[in-house]
Amino acid sequence: MTINTESHISAADKATLDLQEKLDRLLAKAKPRKREQVLKNFRDLFPKLEEHICQGKPLKEVLAAFNTLTQSNCCLRTFNDMLAKERNRRDMAGDPACCHACGQPLKATNPDHSTLQAQTLAESDTTELENAQ
Repeated sequence: MTINTESHISAADKATLDLQEKLDRLLAKAKPRKREQVLKNFRDLFPKLEEHICQGKPLKEVLAAFNTLTQSNCCLRTFNDMLAKERNRRDMAGDPACCHACGQPLKATNPDHSTLQAQTLAESDTTELENAQ
């Protein structure tokens, strides 16, 4: 008495495929979490956000516009974290945000870095003036 293993395997495979298809359908219906949607919107808008920041728009205004547009409630700290991570991610991938007019990479203005840089320049200018006298 021989059991037809080919039909038995096919039935098991069919049951597995049916389960996988059901899983795919269920997950296709699932909505992304709010946080995932905010991050996706942020990444999509990043070049334009960076452009406005580089033009000198206050970060709070850029954040307020982002929150209004995306109907999110992102705080300044989280927004700064997302900016830093996205800048780093794009730098590592060789895909920095670029100016729409000229195509040159935008120079990100990190408030802490620019303040530190301005203080360093002021200190070096003061030192040069003292040395000149």
